[in-house]
Amino acid sequence: MAGTDVLTSDDLDEIGATTLKRGDDPRRVAASLVEAVDQDRLADPADAAYALCLAAELSAEGDDLVSALAQVDRAVAADRGSDAGLGAGYARALRAELLYRLDRVDDAMVALTALRPQLSRDPEAAYYVTDALEAMDRTELAEQWLTEALDLAVPKDDVAQEPSAGDDAVEPVQVFNALLQSRHRVRRELDLPHDAHDDLADELHEIHTAPHDVEGVAELFWPRAEFDRLRARWPELTETYGGSWDEHRATVECALATASAQGAARLAVLAASVDEYADLAADLDADATDPSVRDRYVEDADDDARFVPWPPGRNDACWCESGAKYKKCCLPRSRG
Repeated sequence: MAGTDVLTSDDLDEIGATTLKRGDDPRRVAASLVEAVDQDRLADPADAAYALCLAAELSAEGDDLVSALAQVDRAVAADRGSDAGLGAGYARALRAELLYRLDRVDDAMVALTALRPQLSRDPEAAYYVTDALEAMDRTELAEQWLTEALDLAVPKDDVAQEPSAGDDAVEPVQVFNALLQSRHRVRRELDLPHDAHDDLADELHEIHTAPHDVEGVAELFWPRAEFDRLRARWPELTETYGGSWDEHRATVECALATASAQGAARLAVLAASVDEYADLAADLDADATDPSVRDRYVEDADDDARFVPWPPGRNDACWCESGAKYKKCCLPRSRG
């Protein structure tokens, strides 16, 4: 990463996915990220919190916990002033982990306890709060917090109901599902006996992983190279698929998150090919910009291997093929 480069969201994803794999010095890369923020070399200023969180994680990997804490403090401040960042909750949870590693255990627990109300408000909180508690050897406490939040969340009979209109209408169901699955995983790790919530989590998992002949929802996704070809060949499709690859990925993630909140089962991403798309349009004697071509493309993709189940695990590779973990890549995009 040159000291004059402008960093895009894709660049940040790649840095997060490859720095340690390549054997780069994480502290040096972290310093470069901070420098990019300070010199306004981010293509999207809203990525400042993301870049600083990434810097903090890399500094921590290099055992420079003092620098990591300073960087995550800046990330918290940056995300509080942004409408499009990772979400200050994630940065604050990371800060708690760093405080714990610095032997400031009481401060770490105060920081995490302040995030506890988010478990009933933010779907992502079930993951970042739980991850932090587990990193701090508080897995039993994580199970307790998740259980109490779940009891306050949407009743299980409402999980598949159609949400009412409004921008925040899907939130209660998203919160419930996140709490349910996080709690189920934690209880498995603690080897606790199944209860009614665990049974429901298993039932929902079976629904979402049903064979392809079970009706589901698949969103068409253009991998980076194909997206560039798509825009070059049919620029008028920009309005449909997004003006940039970041916008396209956010659109796909939001559509799937909404479908999940509305009770849709067996969600998946279907990677598209410009050549195949053009061939289909020709076979149908239709313009490639016609929505019917898009619908037919999804319908005709009968090979299960082409459908990538959604969502991936938070620590698994993101469905968009960026190489970054899902929790650092497209998961935050569903938050708008």
